[in-house]
Amino acid sequence: MRRAVWLILVLSAAVGLALLLHFQHGNVSILWAPYRIDLSVNFAVIIVLATFVVMYVAIRAASQTMSLSRRISEYRAGRRRERAMGGLLDAVTALFEGRFGRAERLAGKARIDETVAGVAALIGAKAAHALQEPERRDHWLEVARESPSGTLAAGLLGAEIALDEDRPDDAVAEIDAVHSGKSRHIHALRLALRAYERAHDWQRALAVLGQLDKRDALPVAAIRGSKIRAYRALFKLRGGDADAIWEVYRSLGRRDRQIIEIVDAAAHALAGAGDEQRAGRLVEEALALQVSPRLLRLYARLTSVPARDRMARAEKWRDRHGDDPALLAAMGELCLAESLWGKAEDFLQRADKLAPSRVTRQLLGSLYERTERHDEAYRYYKLAAENASPLTLEP
Repeated sequence: MRRAVWLILVLSAAVGLALLLHFQHGNVSILWAPYRIDLSVNFAVIIVLATFVVMYVAIRAASQTMSLSRRISEYRAGRRRERAMGGLLDAVTALFEGRFGRAERLAGKARIDETVAGVAALIGAKAAHALQEPERRDHWLEVARESPSGTLAAGLLGAEIALDEDRPDDAVAEIDAVHSGKSRHIHALRLALRAYERAHDWQRALAVLGQLDKRDALPVAAIRGSKIRAYRALFKLRGGDADAIWEVYRSLGRRDRQIIEIVDAAAHALAGAGDEQRAGRLVEEALALQVSPRLLRLYARLTSVPARDRMARAEKWRDRHGDDPALLAAMGELCLAESLWGKAEDFLQRADKLAPSRVTRQLLGSLYERTERHDEAYRYYKLAAENASPLTLEP
């Protein structure tokens, strides 16, 4: 279409020029003493146009000749770039196919072009790591780090490799180096979480979890599980310092305090540190909302809280939650501690009927042993030993 338009324009210009020259009868005189040249206007116009065309062609030819070396270099660079891009695409395909040796070889060929050298080095590093060639892998990583666009990616890949080789401190160093003072994207946050958890840096792990939670970057169950692990570790690290454990618990957000496993860890840590009053308070708040076999088991053993007070609260929980086997077992244990043999037997038998468990049968065996009903005690101790699916009541 474009050529047709240009052809029409050229033909129109030629027709117009021919008509103009047909009606032009003037002369042009050129004086160059002592000479004088007379030309018709038409011939003079033709000479000017011919001169213009000759000069244009000569200048264009000279320009093309002078830029020939540059154009050859550009052509060669273009060909090199095409080969590099083709090699890079093949390397990526081979990497995802699991053909790591081929991927590394193709990545080496793709390095001929500087624009893709960083990406090719990353592919080579990942392939060499899969082949368990640490020297080649480290060389590829150094090449990637030297690339202006490969610093961040090389750092994150280095962190992944460090985590694969169980070097969490090196992974943390890599992540901190590439993200010092900058906000992290989701992949970097996930890597940071893995690194901090493996390095047992629980405070920073919780900070990263907060960012991932805000961005909905992890499943709710995964975030919950990570928080439970982190707080359990923090409570354990505080050892027997009840005040330090309490400070950690007070730092929890409202949503985290509703996670029963975290409350359970805090209550057990406080009880282990000798602060049964605050442990009992946490248990009572949690059990008012939902039944937890571990917390019920712990609550039954908090001897510093009067047994009758605990029994009264257990009755309220029973009214709210019904005859839950774990709750009935805890109430039986409370009655057993107060030597209320009849009520203890009633609660424990109900719990055993609803959900037979090792703990319930151990308590029944203890009850019958203390009341000198040795045959029954032996039977329940034997059943407890044989029970392979206990209720999760043990701390």
